[in-house]
Amino acid sequence: MDSKLDLQKIPKLIGQYSQDQAKKCYKVLKTTNWPLYLIGPSGSSKTITAMNLAKKYALDHQVPAYYVQLSPELTKTSLILGHRLVKGSLEVVEGVVAKCMQEGGIIIVDEATHGTQELLLMFNSILDRTSATSIGDKIVYSKPTFRVIFCSNDSKYAGNVRLPQSFAQRLAVFNFEYPTWQDEMEISKNIASTECSQPIVLTENVAAYVTNMMRDIRNKDYPLSARNMAIALVLLNLADKKSSKIDEYFTVGQNTEAIRTKIAERTFGGKVTSAKDLISPEVVEVTQFISDVGIENFRKAMYSSMLFYLDIDGTELMEDEVKNKIQNSIC
Repeated sequence: MDSKLDLQKIPKLIGQYSQDQAKKCYKVLKTTNWPLYLIGPSGSSKTITAMNLAKKYALDHQVPAYYVQLSPELTKTSLILGHRLVKGSLEVVEGVVAKCMQEGGIIIVDEATHGTQELLLMFNSILDRTSATSIGDKIVYSKPTFRVIFCSNDSKYAGNVRLPQSFAQRLAVFNFEYPTWQDEMEISKNIASTECSQPIVLTENVAAYVTNMMRDIRNKDYPLSARNMAIALVLLNLADKKSSKIDEYFTVGQNTEAIRTKIAERTFGGKVTSAKDLISPEVVEVTQFISDVGIENFRKAMYSSMLFYLDIDGTELMEDEVKNKIQNSIC
């Protein structure tokens, strides 16, 4: 299992929140040998923060950095240390964790709650002050610079296991929340521009509207993230557009003020305090963009990026509620 990180390919952290979290984590990482545990909702920058921590630590100490994801299929033999059949005979083979220990490197163990409790318990001896692991008469000790960073969502997410108590007691825990909408917008724009070969030419106001729409919809059971926002930006960027006047949907009818108020709130990222905001250049720009794309096409792009058409494990009890909210929130 070759899981060495290419430090040159790790994206930089975007936004003040993520950078502040990284600074707090790194102080513990460099001054103690405690394993870090980064926990939070999907899309809260845990993994990218862990990678940046590993990169800085590896460069500061001139050691390698590794990355693995846990799954139910992994065992101590495949991940840490164990006997394997090699050319017809059993031999002790070192997994990536044992290799990292002996090199004094740093390893990220992502999706920690996607494994099994038994696998997590196998880390206990590694996380102790002696930091050793063994099988039979083979013992592997770690160098003083060896570090571990675990990342996971909490166990309430579908497919996750709860942490064994003895394992949890060995951890230095950092809780991650979603960043501000401004930071999340910049993250989503960065993802979109990195992963789409066509330049993203959407304006800041359209990006703000998309970002805050998803932030309004998501909850802990329906965790829309910056990646969903990035998908929306790409789909809207690729959509066919026509030059036209603003659709009457935004200018005629009893609900016009409510519709424009919601657009203004999302564009400005807060409550509207002045009637002038409803006819501001920013709101006009968003309504013009939606009109150019076409209201129905805009809705379909948002439905696709917000998982509207999918049946997602763990969302059964609130699926209708969320889908109704999505339908009623777009435009």
